[in-house]
Amino acid sequence: MNKRYNLVDSDSWQSFFSLVLFCGIALILSIPSARQVRFFDQIWIFSGIPVYFYTYILFMGIIGLNLGAISARRGERGWMLLLLFGERLLLAQFLTLPYLLFERAAYPGKEGAFVLIFLYTYIVSFLCALTSRLIEEPTRRISAHGFLLKYSLFIVYYLAPLSILPPLSPLGAVASLLSGEQAGPLLLAYATPVLLALAILLLQNRQFRRDRSV
Repeated sequence: MNKRYNLVDSDSWQSFFSLVLFCGIALILSIPSARQVRFFDQIWIFSGIPVYFYTYILFMGIIGLNLGAISARRGERGWMLLLLFGERLLLAQFLTLPYLLFERAAYPGKEGAFVLIFLYTYIVSFLCALTSRLIEEPTRRISAHGFLLKYSLFIVYYLAPLSILPPLSPLGAVASLLSGEQAGPLLLAYATPVLLALAILLLQNRQFRRDRSV
C-alpha cells in the first residue's frame, strides 16, 4: 500500500524552495538598474536575454526529475501517479505565478506568449517527471545509474537542439514564443514533449503490466 502524504513534504519541499529561490534571483537579474532605465545608451548585461524564463523552465524540468524519483521510491503507479504529478507540478507553477505577473512589465503586449509559456512549461516538466519515473523504476537494471542517465538526457534535451532546430529545445521554444515565431515552429515546440510523454507512458504501462504478471 502506498504511503499517504501531502503535496509538499519532507522529500519534495527542497525542490519547490529551489524553484522559488532561483526564479526570484533570475527575476532580479532580469530587471535593469535605474541608471540603465534612465540612460538608454547604457547596455544592460542581460538585455535581450529572457533570463527569468530560461531559469523558470530549467528548474521546472528539474522539479519534474525530482518528483519522478520520489514517485519511483514510493511505488506510485497508474492513474494516481499521473494525478499526483499533475497536482504537484501545478502547485509549482502557481508558486511562481507572482513572478510571472511581475515579469510581464518587461514584456508589454506579450500576455498571450506568457500563457503559452506557462502551458508549455507544464508539459515539459510533466515529461521530465515521467522520464525520471521510468528510469528510476526499482525493477529496472538502469535504476542504479538513474541519476546520471536522467540528467544526461535532460541536458541533451535542453541544449543539443539549440544549434540545429531551437524550438525542439525548451530553451529555444521559450525564446521562440517570446519573439512571436510563426505557427510551424511553435507547433513543433509543443508536439515534441507531448509525443515524447505519450511514448514514455506506453513504455511505463508495458513495464507495469509485465511486473504485474510476474
